[in-house]
Amino acid sequence: MKTTSPAGRPRPERPWPLLGREAELDEAARALCDPRSNGVLVAGACGTGRSRLAYECAQLARRRGHPELRVTATPAARSVPFGALAHLLRPGSDGAPPTLSDTGPASGRRPVLLLDDAHHLDGASAGLLASWLRTGRVALVATTDATHPPVWPDPALHRVHLRPLPQAVVTDLVERVLGGAVERRAVRMLHRASGGRPRDLRELVDGAVRHRTLVAEGGLWRLVGPLSATPRLRALIETRLRHLDPQHLGLLERLAVCGRLPLDPPHRASADLLADDGWVRLVEEGPYTCAELAGPLYGDVLRASLPVQRSRRILRDQTARSRDRDTGPAGLLRSVRWRLDAADGVGPDELEHALVLARRTHDHALALRLARELARIRPRPRSLLLLAEELYEHGHPREAERTVRRALRESTRDDERLAAVVLHAQSLAFGLLRVDEAFTVNAAARRAFAGHPDEAVLGANEAALWSLVGDVRRAERTWQAVAPEPGSRADVIAAVPRVYCLTESGRTGEAVRAARLSRAGRRPCTAVDAVAHPALLVGAEARALAESGALAAAEDLARQGYDLAMDSHTGSAQTWLAEHLGWICYLRGRLPESRIWYGSMLAHAREVGLRSGEWAGLCGQALTAAVGGDAERAEQWWEEAGSLRPGRWWRPEAALVSAWMAAAAGQLGRARGLALEAAGAAGRRGLLTAQSHLLCDAARLGAAAQAEQPLRALAAGSDSALVSARADLVRALAAGRADLLERCAGRLASLGAALLAAEAWNAAATAYLRAGADAFAQSARERALTLMGPAPSARTPGLVPPSVRSRLTARELEVALAAASGLSSKEIAARLTLAVRTVGNHLQRIYTKLEVSDRAALGGVIHGCAAGPVGRPVVGPAVRPVVRPVVRPVAR
Repeated sequence: MKTTSPAGRPRPERPWPLLGREAELDEAARALCDPRSNGVLVAGACGTGRSRLAYECAQLARRRGHPELRVTATPAARSVPFGALAHLLRPGSDGAPPTLSDTGPASGRRPVLLLDDAHHLDGASAGLLASWLRTGRVALVATTDATHPPVWPDPALHRVHLRPLPQAVVTDLVERVLGGAVERRAVRMLHRASGGRPRDLRELVDGAVRHRTLVAEGGLWRLVGPLSATPRLRALIETRLRHLDPQHLGLLERLAVCGRLPLDPPHRASADLLADDGWVRLVEEGPYTCAELAGPLYGDVLRASLPVQRSRRILRDQTARSRDRDTGPAGLLRSVRWRLDAADGVGPDELEHALVLARRTHDHALALRLARELARIRPRPRSLLLLAEELYEHGHPREAERTVRRALRESTRDDERLAAVVLHAQSLAFGLLRVDEAFTVNAAARRAFAGHPDEAVLGANEAALWSLVGDVRRAERTWQAVAPEPGSRADVIAAVPRVYCLTESGRTGEAVRAARLSRAGRRPCTAVDAVAHPALLVGAEARALAESGALAAAEDLARQGYDLAMDSHTGSAQTWLAEHLGWICYLRGRLPESRIWYGSMLAHAREVGLRSGEWAGLCGQALTAAVGGDAERAEQWWEEAGSLRPGRWWRPEAALVSAWMAAAAGQLGRARGLALEAAGAAGRRGLLTAQSHLLCDAARLGAAAQAEQPLRALAAGSDSALVSARADLVRALAAGRADLLERCAGRLASLGAALLAAEAWNAAATAYLRAGADAFAQSARERALTLMGPAPSARTPGLVPPSVRSRLTARELEVALAAASGLSSKEIAARLTLAVRTVGNHLQRIYTKLEVSDRAALGGVIHGCAAGPVGRPVVGPAVRPVVRPVVRPVAR
């Protein structure tokens, strides 16, 4: 994922880069240079970029001195003998066949003929071209349809087959074109709509930017509306459809109206041909081989051309065909959807059965439609509860709350009232951020259900609420008092909070095992199942893996969970998976990507009205801005987060924000105090993992001596390799020993914590420099720069160049950081409780030691923008610094 800022231009102008075809281009270029080969035949479905690849290949040959000839075969010219090659020919004498015209200045190299759409070549042209190839008159670079090879057989042509681009290449391509980061959801939708075909992708991006459905918001390109085909792309699809066999076109129309279908024997041959041509995709579904359209754009174009009555006839005919053959759960769902689309009636019992099946298969888009229809024709409490759950799952908490209140008023059965209370409390707390009200609702219900067999459900719900607000100790006590049966409804409700509590209490291995056990043994319930969507369990497991130190594996798993949530159309799950990815990228030191994920989370939450997600996203944005040194932006995000009044909520991101905001403003003393105070609060709540973060950050800000002992005690009681590595880092910082710092840097880098590793290398370089070991210092500094780059996105005290840190006292460094952040001397004096004259004296000494003349130059030195060799002055003449041998260089 790129991290540059969007350029914001209205539409792409220059030719798109050729990405994802490097291997094919190299293969074609080698074949063209081979004297034993007559050229290259580039085959692929329409829109896969075969003409572009052939053009690039011909350009390579032209740059090597080969004359270039161009031919485009068309269906219209196919009826004319030599119609495609006419402009290259001169008439033959005495009735002889025409011959190739002069190809230009003699270069001693055979011409390269670029032939587009060779499958449209007429027979006479094909025969003449075959003779040229046999005699070596030309080398050929031709393109052809994957399912229609050219009419001449030539084994000496090297065949290159183009396949659709994978999603990773589409991500890189779109971000390069737009000049900025693109939200993963937008990339996934573009990839799915285009089918990975570069031509369709370009048309979609061009149209979306032009119509402002793909916009740059907060440094991130996002889709804010549906994707639609441009008139040009629609015309191209319609033209291809007109040339299809009627039998093939009929199958495509049926797929466009009905969606995925099990293939009947008469349709199998057509489906195979259409799949080779890129129209359909074959999918194995249990015992059936099913066909579906390769992209939603084909369905849009086909449905637009069909009258309503014809579409309904297709639906009814397919319903009758599948009644006896397609009898499984997927077949029932298809049958119900077809009858609804055809405006035929579906009974409430069958609707409810289909709704339960849709929920079990996590097709929440269909489930919400079925739930709305069921609540319309049978507005009973159970129907309303099912609708409320789907509304909550999709991320519509306000509508879910209204629906569940109505269900509460009308319910008379205990199980319905119980389900309504759980949903109501979850919607209030997670959706609307009314945590106190959620606790009140749940407590009143626990009193009413005292002694009831299902009271454990409400106890588990209370434990979930305590984990939500960040009080692990109370959540654990409540959980232990409830002790639900494995697989019960209470166990399902508490699955995700339980994993979170284990993670935060330092038992990360147990948390990972609990998450995997819940995922493996989870039995879908017919109600109150939304609070433990599988994607949320994946996210909880990814968070536990990250805190255990397996950061790379955690990121991969979280991305899978995000895609799962997006595919099942679950807005709330998408929001929380984006949050997990933001935190994991933050732990890995990749602040720009972390900022992108938190921005994506914030956008998701605002779209669906999930205020808890909005608050957490704002906290994440404030944290990444503060660690990046942008104090002004961090303060804006933090003020906006505070305006939501989160009440009892307490999260690690929020606890870290205040400390790093103070650090970004140059108030290192205050930042250290805030971090240590928050660490104490985290410990009292049982958030031991968060406490380790805060203690480590306090040490990074200069309080290593105060943080060392508490963090070592935490590491002794935790199974997390990351917590242990933090404890070792703080111990090394407190000791100031270069050998310990180097060892910590290597360990942190192996875990994937790049920022912490870079700071450890930087601290080792400072220690070496103070000892006079310039060569060792230079090596350590280079390792830090390798991890973070010469212009790191983070601006922490630990990344200040060793050439600066080794010359300044702790107070001078604090004043220098405050001045570099843009504060005036008066503001620095007020924040550091100093006299203005004292600040001025400090600045003069700082300027002298660093050999700079003003604050602008000071900022460049502090942030490493102009850093030269370690131990040398950044600005001014090369004067060797005075060093004191604090540590001895390590023997190597």
